Amino acid sequence: MQRQLDAVDIIAQHQVLTCMAPWIENLNFWKLKDSGWSERLLKSLYYVTWRHGDQFPDEIEKLWSTIASKPRNISPVLDFLITKGIEDCDSNASAEITGAFATYFSVAKRVSLYLARICPQRTIDHLVYQLSQRMLEDSIEPIGYGVNRGDSSGNFVLEFSQGPATAPQVASVADNQPHMSPLLVRGSLDGPLRNTSGSLSWRTGGVGGRSASGPLSPMPPELNIVPVATGRSGQLLPSLVNSSGPLMGVRSSTGTVRSRHMSRDSGDYLIDTPNSGEDLLHSGMAMHGVNAKELQSALQGHQQHSLTHADIALILLAEIAYENDEDFREHLPLLFHVTFVSMDSSEDIVLEHCQHLLVNLLYSLAGRHLELYEVENSDGENKQQVVSLIKYVQSKRGSMMWENEDPTVVRTDLPSAALLSALVQSMVDAIFFQGDLRETWGTEALKWAMECTSRHLACRSHQIYRALRPSVTSDACVALLRCLHRCLSNPIPPVLGFIMEILLTLQVMVENMEPEKVILYPQLFWGCVAMMHTDFIHVYCQVLELFSRIIDRLSFRDKTTENVLLSSMPRDEFNTNDLGDFQRTESRGYEMPPSSGTLPKFEGVQPLVLKGLMSTVSHEFSIEVLSRITVPSCDSIFGDTETRLLMHITGLLPWLCLQLSQDQVMASALPLQQQYQKACSVAANIATWCRAKSLDELATVFVAYSRGEIKRVDNLLACVSPLLCNKWFPKHSALAFGHLLRLLKKGPVDYQRVILLMLKALLQHTPMDASQSPHMYTIVSQLVESTLCWEALSVLEALLQSCSPVQGGSHPQDSGYFENGADHEKTLVPQTSFKARSGPLQYTMMAATMSQAFPLGAAAGESGIPPRDVALQNTRLILGRVLDSCALGRRDYRRLVPFVTTIANM
Repeated sequence: MQRQLDAVDIIAQHQVLTCMAPWIENLNFWKLKDSGWSERLLKSLYYVTWRHGDQFPDEIEKLWSTIASKPRNISPVLDFLITKGIEDCDSNASAEITGAFATYFSVAKRVSLYLARICPQRTIDHLVYQLSQRMLEDSIEPIGYGVNRGDSSGNFVLEFSQGPATAPQVASVADNQPHMSPLLVRGSLDGPLRNTSGSLSWRTGGVGGRSASGPLSPMPPELNIVPVATGRSGQLLPSLVNSSGPLMGVRSSTGTVRSRHMSRDSGDYLIDTPNSGEDLLHSGMAMHGVNAKELQSALQGHQQHSLTHADIALILLAEIAYENDEDFREHLPLLFHVTFVSMDSSEDIVLEHCQHLLVNLLYSLAGRHLELYEVENSDGENKQQVVSLIKYVQSKRGSMMWENEDPTVVRTDLPSAALLSALVQSMVDAIFFQGDLRETWGTEALKWAMECTSRHLACRSHQIYRALRPSVTSDACVALLRCLHRCLSNPIPPVLGFIMEILLTLQVMVENMEPEKVILYPQLFWGCVAMMHTDFIHVYCQVLELFSRIIDRLSFRDKTTENVLLSSMPRDEFNTNDLGDFQRTESRGYEMPPSSGTLPKFEGVQPLVLKGLMSTVSHEFSIEVLSRITVPSCDSIFGDTETRLLMHITGLLPWLCLQLSQDQVMASALPLQQQYQKACSVAANIATWCRAKSLDELATVFVAYSRGEIKRVDNLLACVSPLLCNKWFPKHSALAFGHLLRLLKKGPVDYQRVILLMLKALLQHTPMDASQSPHMYTIVSQLVESTLCWEALSVLEALLQSCSPVQGGSHPQDSGYFENGADHEKTLVPQTSFKARSGPLQYTMMAATMSQAFPLGAAAGESGIPPRDVALQNTRLILGRVLDSCALGRRDYRRLVPFVTTIANM
């Protein structure tokens, strides 16, 4: 047949093609598949379509329509086309689309279009199934595992167990982010698939009526034939053809209007007026001064295309979408999701067809819906949304919609995520007639976020889910906690970046919950408590953000909340048999690995929150949570009944002191001083708590603070210190002093002055345990050479007096230090005199107490395990016990975040 077609003239060719249809009418490619004849016949038909499709479009369409008349032929034909595409792609060794690879797209698109005209639902269903496999495709992390270009801090992870990070170090991490990406060129500008017109009705092979016209061999880029809409196709608005320009007024996830919505790596500029978009878009190259040599140089890193089965399916669907509408409705969540997560693809072909698929779906679904049903409001808002969105997508012209970037622990607020969120919101608004799209797409996004084999696509799926904000289920919340637990098995920087995405998604889930229903999710509360044990500071900050949202929606006025939380608290004696038949009969593959080990003693939420004060990065988050849990109830959850109020005041007092900006000592404007009104509110809550504990004098002091009657730090400390000492010292002085000394050593520099003043005030009213003195001396003496010399010396003077065995300074060595020992009034001698005596003080006191060490970090020291590993072990253990007690969210544990076990710390 092929030889006859090649040998005879055009009239005879027409006759041969006409006679072929009856011969292939009874072909069943599904039955012929095993014998090998299926592939041989399809190769022959593929060749015939390529050679004669231009001259005899109607006859070629008749052949494929005859094949499609048997629905069982659809799948074998499409599988053949997809496999052929992969083979031709692999044989295309250059960055240009040439030879068989270029021929393939024109033939495959035409054949799939013919099949869809006869059997649209079967064709679309099969291609969508192939597209869905994108979630399970093997993912190879690039070198550097997706750390943002120019972001050298992708590997930098702050930990509590490290030494204190200085402000310049933290600032360098925060500032070392790429404010402008390098020039990114999206492949060749003269490829045969480039759409130069930006036409809404894009076609590689133009379609006229029911027949295909236009060349099937490699086509010049300038050939774009606008189809005449007949049959299943329709036309939205004549004004949309060849229209382009940026989208003005895309709603962001917060409901605001983004008038400046351009990708940073597409050469676009900020556009203030709708009319200026086209000019700036075309002048972008000239303004950048990009020449041919630069383009060639930029392309050298991308020498060969690599397409998957899902990529080919997406390309074919983009062609079919223009002529079909209702057959796509049930697949919209998956189609939109794959399209959106692929909008920053490194493959130009995939990127272009994502945009074409999106435009064609908008055209065939939204546009046709508006025309057929006339569901337009009075001001034409629906039509304008669709038109604007189509124009915006067309204006990108094959460039990335946003930068290809992944979150890190230090950088979660990605510009690309904001653009993605805005586009998702616009799409949901444009497909207004699909009322459940937000929910169904949200379900699809969450599935991808938890089970996708690609970390990048999983991150994008989280971002899409947060933009959609669908309704929340208990199952989804617990499943995300299981993803967290699995991520902690390999806590390398790229996985920690993904943990940040999970925590951000959980925050949005809690925000979406009705406040009275949050108590139904106690696993979230205890999951946060488990994650607070983490040693990773930035992860800890996001956990506190999540915890803040949870406790904001819980009521601690009665015992109900406390009882519910206590009943679900993770315990060592948990028995999995107590969950009932559901869990016992469940497949072992669906269960988490058993969590072995003994849970660390739970001393309440408060100590875990106070830990955050030790880092410049996390202290603001800890202050926020401490402010929210300033309540007199729930001691069994928040902290020890006897010491909780003491440690709450000790933790918040340095921050309260910093808010007294009128104080002469604290005259300089510090970042932590800008929350005075909030401080007054916290002081009022502390006063209420003090009254509940019958500490009326202490309550009076904090009431005075809340009313603005206390203006100076020394006045506040003079009032608070004796009352604290009388109530809790010396019995619990080690606890308070230990916290203050750790805060002095590791906490924000802004705190150092007020902590020294606090130490001095407290030492004046309590005897100091000799075993603690060396540790205090070691830390405070380091500040003697600093600008805080005077305050540090004052503390050391007070330390000497409080440790003196004979009051009044009768010790010969200390006789020069005190003017009036009986009244505990201390006067500093000149600094040179103190320095002269500092040596004997240090060695005498340390020699006397050498056998008694200050009990800090004893647990880690005794076990020999580094604090970082202890923290990770405790976090995983407690979170595992939280999940052990919950039958919800159970799915194959091995399918959750599968990249965690394959990704390497490169």
